[in-house]
Amino acid sequence: AELITQVADALPVPLTVAPRSSVSPLHRDLRFATPGALRYKDHLLLTTWQGPKKNSAPILWIRIDANSVGFASGIAFTPPLREAWRNAIAGPEGTGLDIAIQALAKAHQRDSFEVDGGMLKHVPKPWDDTHPRAHLLRRKGFQARFRQPLPKCATKASFASWCETRLTDLLPVHNWLVAHMQEDTTV
Repeated sequence: AELITQVADALPVPLTVAPRSSVSPLHRDLRFATPGALRYKDHLLLTTWQGPKKNSAPILWIRIDANSVGFASGIAFTPPLREAWRNAIAGPEGTGLDIAIQALAKAHQRDSFEVDGGMLKHVPKPWDDTHPRAHLLRRKGFQARFRQPLPKCATKASFASWCETRLTDLLPVHNWLVAHMQEDTTV
């Protein structure tokens, strides 16, 4: 928890770190696993988020395995967030996220950059395949991510600032999500 706390504190946005929620367990819950599944994961996943509830807030991730470190920004879609996503992406403000994604893709083209979150077969109504951001309207969730080789500083105190630099690259995407993807809590 110290690494994600140090990184979150260094970033210029108000992020939440909770020891039980920010560090994913290494063991798998075998009650729900397929037969023969490995008991332990091959990676450590650290998360921090901006908003009152982790399950509906924009999240920043650090994923560490034996050979690489991954960094991501994204959000899980609840039905209200999916509607907010589609309206924001379809409107003029959607251009800002598209520009941020393109900049990340260019900066991290050698780092396995990708946008993930599953895709619908078709663009949802009332939009169609001719919309300039149809590729984003089809998303069922959203995560922009990239991965880099594990650095030599991974066992040193400087690893936190190395991670901070990479998460800073994701802040334009994260900040767009914070600005446009807030679940209505007045219900």
